[in-house]
Amino acid sequence: MKVRGTSLIMQNSKRAIEESFPIVEINRLAVPERNAFKPIYQMHKWFARRASCVFRAILLGAMKPAGTDIMGEFYKDHTHDPDTNGVRILDPFMGGGTTVVEALRLGCHVTGIDLNPVAWFIVKTEVEPVNIEDLKAAFKRLEKRPTSTGKTLKEELLTHYKTECPCCGAGKEEADIIYNFWVKSAICTNPTCRKPVPLFSDYIIAMKSPTVRYLPDYKCNSCSKEFDLDIGRASLISEESLMVNNPRDSSGDLRSNKRWAPYNPIEKNVKCPWCSKTIMVGTVNTVKKEKKKVPLAVLFCPHCSSVWQYRGTLPDEVTCPVCSKSYLPHKGNISEKGSFICPSCGIKDKVINSIRKLPGDQLLPTTPYAIEGYCLECAGDGGFEETDLLGNSKNRKQEVTHICNVKDNNGKFFKKITPSDLKRYQDAEKRWEKEKRDLPYPKSEIPIGEKTKSGLIAHHYKYWHQMFNPRQLLALSTLLKGIMAEPNGTLKEMLLCAFSDCVGRNNQFCRYFNDRNTIQEIFSRHDYQPKITITEGNIFGDESIRGTYPQMFGRLLEGKKFNDNAFDWYRVNPGRPKESYKDTKVDGKQAILRCGNSTIALSFNSNELNHVITDPPYAGNVNYSELADFFYVWLRLTLSKKYPCFAPEITPKAEEIIENPTRGKTATDYKNGLIEVWKRCNENLADDGLVVFTFHHSEGSAWESLLESLCNAGFVIEAIYPIHSESESSLHLMDKQAISYDLIHVCKKKVNLSEEKKRSWAGVRQEIRQKAREEIKVIESGRYGKEKLSPPDVNIILIGKCLELYSKHYGQIIDYKGDVVPLEEALTAIRMMVEQIVSAQRPLPSELEHIDPISYVYLTCLCDRKEIQSDEVHKTTRGIMEPEVLIKAGVIRKGRAKRGRTYEVKLPDERYKELQKLFLSTRKTIDQKFLFPEMEEAKFDRIPLVDALHYLMGLAGASENIVPWLNEFRPIIPQIRVSLEYMREKNPTFREPISKVLSLIEV
Repeated sequence: MKVRGTSLIMQNSKRAIEESFPIVEINRLAVPERNAFKPIYQMHKWFARRASCVFRAILLGAMKPAGTDIMGEFYKDHTHDPDTNGVRILDPFMGGGTTVVEALRLGCHVTGIDLNPVAWFIVKTEVEPVNIEDLKAAFKRLEKRPTSTGKTLKEELLTHYKTECPCCGAGKEEADIIYNFWVKSAICTNPTCRKPVPLFSDYIIAMKSPTVRYLPDYKCNSCSKEFDLDIGRASLISEESLMVNNPRDSSGDLRSNKRWAPYNPIEKNVKCPWCSKTIMVGTVNTVKKEKKKVPLAVLFCPHCSSVWQYRGTLPDEVTCPVCSKSYLPHKGNISEKGSFICPSCGIKDKVINSIRKLPGDQLLPTTPYAIEGYCLECAGDGGFEETDLLGNSKNRKQEVTHICNVKDNNGKFFKKITPSDLKRYQDAEKRWEKEKRDLPYPKSEIPIGEKTKSGLIAHHYKYWHQMFNPRQLLALSTLLKGIMAEPNGTLKEMLLCAFSDCVGRNNQFCRYFNDRNTIQEIFSRHDYQPKITITEGNIFGDESIRGTYPQMFGRLLEGKKFNDNAFDWYRVNPGRPKESYKDTKVDGKQAILRCGNSTIALSFNSNELNHVITDPPYAGNVNYSELADFFYVWLRLTLSKKYPCFAPEITPKAEEIIENPTRGKTATDYKNGLIEVWKRCNENLADDGLVVFTFHHSEGSAWESLLESLCNAGFVIEAIYPIHSESESSLHLMDKQAISYDLIHVCKKKVNLSEEKKRSWAGVRQEIRQKAREEIKVIESGRYGKEKLSPPDVNIILIGKCLELYSKHYGQIIDYKGDVVPLEEALTAIRMMVEQIVSAQRPLPSELEHIDPISYVYLTCLCDRKEIQSDEVHKTTRGIMEPEVLIKAGVIRKGRAKRGRTYEVKLPDERYKELQKLFLSTRKTIDQKFLFPEMEEAKFDRIPLVDALHYLMGLAGASENIVPWLNEFRPIIPQIRVSLEYMREKNPTFREPISKVLSLIEV
């Protein structure tokens, strides 16, 4: 008996998560949370964040005794729960801090460790206590802080992003820029041309289908014809002269080719679209109106640079209303991904080739071509009052005194770049050159890395500051200087966290979603992808605009409010969107956060930790440290003197547990690094403690390395559960069309190491098969939820149960030669056995139940194919093994055509000669009785069945004597017969050689 917190826990007692996990219920919560993380997790970008509901359930399952209903505990307040309060939790790879936050909510004492200073700073900011009113006051002080021009910081930053409203008239530069649109140009590589080629993939700036209120079939009192009287004005631009309507369907959806006309709210009349006469309508406020959606597209003209609007279905070809020239709006100068066509000389080339011909320090030139703006004058909205993120009231004009086409678009409009817009940018450029010596910005070089070498350095980005244009640098560094002046250290770091997240949305690697009318941040793809069309935001614009500093601060503010009023989404009942726990706090005082190597930073007394809950690094899938450098180089300008971990110019790389060819980090380094961390966890973990972690990877080898590191560190796998993950890419175990999964691994310390005996792999396989069949019954009894589990769910649970048995004998399972069976081989066999039990697709005859995995994959997936697309291999083979294994086995080869994007399935006559060498050498060295063991599970451990099948078919095709080899293969003749019959039915081209072999078998 030992004491933990205030509860008594029996040594070696089972925990709830060892028996089951509410997969269906947590999946229901996890899927929507991937797209709407709780406020605390939206305070700053971090990579591959996992749904917090998953970790709340994991923590409860690890701390509650077996038999506990985890979902029954999920929505309870655990402030005074003796099972959770005071429990010591460790996350040695804390990342964005999900484990830390959820453990604190349950009253645990939690230690979080991460090598990356950016991750450490984000989590520190998430959980550190702060007074909300003090935080608001710090933001107000920042807004009013004076700059070098004498203006307040807010006034100064907004000044750089002003423009003319086309509706209000020239010379009145009082509208705010929301987004400024830029395009890169490739320099034509034809030496006789060398003209700049704007890299537009299309000429669509924005698309939107606003809802318009209208009176259908309104009759003209002059010509008696009917039309739609649109009460609202569907428009994204101000000028009537720049609007073109599709003659077929510009009226709106479901209105076919009806004519329409806009209502004049000032004169209270309408101009008939039939007879062009003006009709008095009077007031329309009391008339019942209908609604329709009107498709709009804002287009850029490549001939005259005009920005204009097309209403209705956008055709393949349009004519600019300004220059009257026709062009294809869907087709720009980008012929295919990474290539361009010069419109002047017609040459086609790669963009990267154009870059390589530039001097090493020169980037592709960029040109502004459009603006999305906001005009307060045109945003009259009926006089209601709004409040900003600090609670201040924001009065808007009650009424627009002129006919305004963008009033119903909340005063937002698109326009072309004007000379005054260019001048304003050039003025900011000059200011930057003049003041940059006194402003903080990153000056260091970009290091060569796996992510930086192709995305940045190959495109001539040599310094971090080159990822921003001069106006962005001026605004960001001015803002950072203002933050640095905040006297309170905690509040300064809060403001800095919002700033760092803002940097991710204000750089030259952001683009515009023209169908969603919003900006995309730099790491939406988890890499450095140079953009050919760039979107520059207004850094201190309105908090309602995505990417502005006020919006980022607003998100941080909501995150800190969550600390005092945590909640979970309540999806079981749609009428209850969330469940609040008034007494549950995220109390950062109960957290110890360390920045450093986990093998060194893990400093606990033996058996002091109750549980380890984490999300380990993903091998070479995402090099987080190289991406985090982007934020780090800005953060260190403020934090380097206070925190030693921010002193170096970039984040630490040498101790990172990862695969990275550029830095010489191999799969072995990855595995060994994990082993060291798991060993330290084992040393500090209570004997009845659990290690529970989630893992997601598209490559089987990485998953195998992870599992092997656990087993080598003295852990056994108790269970594996599937859960929906943050990514849409599929785990290698799953069908590529299935939903993406994380795997929850539940592990315990291995006991009785000295008493272990060698086990036969064939015998263990029999146990594994029996274990899987028993688990099927448990699944069907409803242990994992009342709803029926999907086939992929069942598949993973069964694999987990099979691995549980394998891991208990890890290192002691030997094959027919007496060699230890490696995890890779065991996993392949386990996947195949589970596939046979679960799948009803393409079943094999019962005689083939115990065949080897290579033969199983060949018979069920490949024998009727000539080739297979590279991206279809996992789907077709159902993830049983990697293509490299099939290549090594001689069953497939890399395709010779289509740039190697296919695999070719090798024919029996192609394999004949190599198989002949194999079997002749085998015949000389091994007695027949040992060629195929008597035990069914081991029968094909030495020789895969497919090799025997192909060799016999090759002999038949070469008109060689088959009978001696049928005698050699006598122990497996039943399997050979049914396999050949199966193949003959699946692939008619095999009919002749198979029939020859079968005729001799039947004699």
